[in-house]
Formats: sequence, C-alpha cells, structure tokens
Amino acid sequence: MPMNIANNSTSKLRFSGKKTGVAITLPIGWHQESNEDTNYATDIYYQSLGEPYSPCITVKIIEIPEAEYHQNNYQELSEILLTEQAQASFSQTLEILEQRIENIDQHSARIDVFNMIDEETKIPVTQYQVTIQLAAAVCGIVAIMKTEDQDFYRPIFNEAVSSLKLTPN
Repeated sequence: MPMNIANNSTSKLRFSGKKTGVAITLPIGWHQESNEDTNYATDIYYQSLGEPYSPCITVKIIEIPEAEYHQNNYQELSEILLTEQAQASFSQTLEILEQRIENIDQHSARIDVFNMIDEETKIPVTQYQVTIQLAAAVCGIVAIMKTEDQDFYRPIFNEAVSSLKLTPN
C-alpha cells in the first residue's frame, strides 16, 4: 500500500516494489503495475496507459551469475543498454544529454540521459536510464518520456531516483 508523503511542493506517494523490493517516491497520480517478466523481477510505474510514450518508469533486478560478478557490472549494463538503444533508434544515434556516476542508497550507480527517435513511432523521446550495483545483481531503471515533455518530467525522475531504497539481496 503506497504511503502518502507530503512536502512543500506536491504530494508524493511512496511505492514499495512488489516484484523488485525497490522502494520509490513519485507524485500522486502515478500508478504501479507488476510485470510478469519471467527473466527478471520487474515493477512498472506510469501516469496513464494507452498513449504512446506516456511517461513510465520500469525497474528491473538482473541477477548476475557468481562467475561474472564484479564491482562494475552496473557500468557494463549501461553500455549494453546504450548500444541497444542506439540500434533501436531511427537515426541509429543517441544525443547524450547527461552522464554521471552517483551513489544511490549507498550503492554505486550510473545515470545516462539521452534523446533518440523511436523507430516505430518516429516520435522524439528522452530516456533516463539508471544502473545500480547490488550485492549479486544490478538494478536497472528506465524512465521514458516524449522529448517535448522532458523539462517537466526530468526533475520528477531525478527526485524519484534520489528517493530509491534498495533492499539488500
């Protein structure tokens, strides 16, 4: 059950990931859905369904086999995701807006924000991608929005990412 958290600007809800165990705070009006992805624990947060690129946030936990585990799995995942997105972009290139390394809930993390043209819809979209190193896994977060809406949604995504609480795995 989401908890109502009020602050000076807009009221927020604290969601606890049903599948991932990752807690996130978002403005009131966002909804949660669990995805039955058989490969990865997945939670999805959205404002409204149906409209292409209505803002949504997907949180996944990707288990790392012990033999492949190292301290920079999160960096590797970021590079893989960027390569995949460039291939899925209509223009085959990404316009990188921001890349930074952070500490999120005492875990190493990388944030990449970029623009691309969706291959199917030809809509310019902005993707906000976060990878976080966990004990035996990587938490991957992808938030997507229409590029024309990024000035409104990027601060929401920044605040949501800084609110993350990752349960030890």
